[in-house]
Amino acid sequence: MSLTDRAYTLIRREIISCALPPGREFTEVDLAARLDMSKTPVREALARLQFEGLVRAFPRRGYQIEPIRVSDMNDIFDARIVVEAGAIAIAVSRVSEAQLNHLAVLASASSDADYTTDLEHSHRVNNDFHEGIALASGNERLHRMVAQTNKELERFFYLEARADYAYPPGHVTHSQIVDVMREGIPARAQAAISEHIENTRAVLIGSLMSDRMSKTLLLG
Repeated sequence: MSLTDRAYTLIRREIISCALPPGREFTEVDLAARLDMSKTPVREALARLQFEGLVRAFPRRGYQIEPIRVSDMNDIFDARIVVEAGAIAIAVSRVSEAQLNHLAVLASASSDADYTTDLEHSHRVNNDFHEGIALASGNERLHRMVAQTNKELERFFYLEARADYAYPPGHVTHSQIVDVMREGIPARAQAAISEHIENTRAVLIGSLMSDRMSKTLLLG
């Protein structure tokens, strides 16, 4: 791993986990000293993070961790519904038995003990499940789009984990989505994943808005 890649990985992890909280301002010099690195790899890493929308640069002033906005979250979830409902509609007519079985294993992992105690594990399982549906569509562009929206939501999920907000009764689970996919009816599969995503949106927004973080970390 190059120094730039290492700097990128370390800084991104701190942003996603909110160890570097939304709105925090800093300079290259400050961050380089914190990471015990020279300014060059840190500067190159920050350029990549700017492209991802996680960092904002201010000429002659320094940088700021991009604030979190509920409007951004809603935009991402709107995109998820369009993309993932489209992907699953194609997937139900193309998915193999092996792929369905793999999705079922991932769905089961969504309720194991590690899923509720290990954030990195739960994010990985959740992302693998949703990307697995897109992969089953056989459309690589759809897969890349699902992967990108998952990546953009990482910071929101870390914040949600700090709050206590339950999913509504009757929430469509990953296992139920797999069951509907086995039926092979595109419209039913689209309805299932759309409801699942909408419930996730509601839980995330409810968690963040009901917590003290809404006063310190969120913008409208």
